[in-house]
Amino acid sequence: MKSQFPASKGAAAYSKSLQWKMSWPWTIFWALIAIELILWHQESQILINILFWTISITIALNAIYLGFEAKVLAAFFRPYPKDAGEVTNPNWRLVEFTGWGGDEPMGYFIPAKGISKGLILYIHGYSSSMARAENRITHLSNQGFDVAGIDMRGHGRCSLNKDWTLLKVAADIEAFLDTIICEYKELPRVHFYGHSMGGFLTLRLSSHKSGWWKDQLDSIILESAVSSIPEIIKLRVGSMWNLGRPLIRLIIRTEMKRIHPDLTITFWNAKIPQIGLPGIPVLTLQSKNDSALGRTHYNLIKKHIPDDGENQFHLISDLEHTTTLDSMTRREILEKWLIKRS
Repeated sequence: MKSQFPASKGAAAYSKSLQWKMSWPWTIFWALIAIELILWHQESQILINILFWTISITIALNAIYLGFEAKVLAAFFRPYPKDAGEVTNPNWRLVEFTGWGGDEPMGYFIPAKGISKGLILYIHGYSSSMARAENRITHLSNQGFDVAGIDMRGHGRCSLNKDWTLLKVAADIEAFLDTIICEYKELPRVHFYGHSMGGFLTLRLSSHKSGWWKDQLDSIILESAVSSIPEIIKLRVGSMWNLGRPLIRLIIRTEMKRIHPDLTITFWNAKIPQIGLPGIPVLTLQSKNDSALGRTHYNLIKKHIPDDGENQFHLISDLEHTTTLDSMTRREILEKWLIKRS
């Protein structure tokens, strides 16, 4: 089955990006190179020598900046995931659909074991895939839910890694949901399950509901979820953040505006609560000793989503950040949550 992109809209940015745009650093760089070549053939007068070496130093500094820019762009706009492997459950169905910009990512659908209680959309994390999360997905299917999801761009079976952004992935997911409804005669109740970076997408999508699932979304489940992109960038940059913060912010902001002319989220807004608050029940499952994210993101979620009868927060000692390992405690809490909403 295949659908045209997309009927659901609201969480992402949708305008087609420019393939390439001459930035000011590159304009200055090539202009100075041209002047340098002109001066090279002039008589060796003192003023010309001073100008020649001034421009040479400027070119060198500009080249350093452009090298730094290239490093930042490669780090944040082109994923290099691990080998994801292949899904092994014979009940998986591959789903073709048209995503952001007319691209064609790959989706998956696995029916429930027994009579379906609804649909769970599983959103994997960065450097992961649907195959790496297959044990978790099989567990969800065994609870009586259909499970669907996509390999993010540049992950798993999806090789689309050029100009990678989370807004493209959000648009892909919206389009995928518009496609997967073909599996149903009646609208199913829906839950979103987001792991790590998938948790960030879950927060964004659930607070900007649209399409057929707008009134069908019952709850979201966050596992060791990302809640702030600025915190992720600081974590990845490390000690360079304090020295290069203004440049890093400028580079990321400029590139995001190039890729998404209708940009809806700025650098500092890419965090909860600015990305939106769900307004539906939230189950948060957090690794107590999260070696990848720590507790910064969990604390930010707890700060803005009330810990009341509707929402639950659990710090789990036997839960690791990776989806290649599982926790019995996580399963038990999740099963109770889903039974209550079946």
